[in-house]
Amino acid sequence: MVEFGLDQTAVRVCAALAFAAAAAVVLVRVMPRPARAGRPAPAGAGCGSTDGDHESDAAHLLMCAVMSVMVLFPAQVHAHALHGVLLAMTLVFGLLSAARIVRDRAAGAGRAGALGYHLAAAGVMLATMSGHSAAGHGGGPGVVPVTVLALLFLGDAVAVAVTALRGGRVWWAAHPASPGRGFPLGVLPHVIMDLGMAYMLAASATG
Repeated sequence: MVEFGLDQTAVRVCAALAFAAAAAVVLVRVMPRPARAGRPAPAGAGCGSTDGDHESDAAHLLMCAVMSVMVLFPAQVHAHALHGVLLAMTLVFGLLSAARIVRDRAAGAGRAGALGYHLAAAGVMLATMSGHSAAGHGGGPGVVPVTVLALLFLGDAVAVAVTALRGGRVWWAAHPASPGRGFPLGVLPHVIMDLGMAYMLAASATG
């Protein structure tokens, strides 16, 4: 990924700006609503956070931060430190997903998909970066599986965006999309992360 990334400065900057926009949407979503007309804001109400999925919001922020560092500093990032961060994120997302599955089964609801998506994304990043080190690329997944994964994330971005535009939602998206005109901002972080993953996997396959 390093060789490809160094030749794509403009694309890397645009990707980092997209990750920043996604993080801004998440931060606005989790901020408490101000009180209006002398009435207190509803407890736990965020700007657009209709389902209160703060674990997925936190996962979005972590993923955006890590991916921004990876695209902005492909040559300077310390490979072992990055592996450690991705491994920790994968373990944490796995534990949270397992806890959510148990909790949701008891409650009769299904909300484990959003964290499962983040678990899959972190796991893919960890597996893809397993062949990278300070000395260069020395293993990891081959070009074919990495390309297939890139196409899957690209397809997921299209599926989530099209479904949101039609006023629906996919079960693995963190937040539902409110029906209405225009593109719902609630699913923007998910779509940006999909596109960022596709770009980074393509960079890894090319480099």
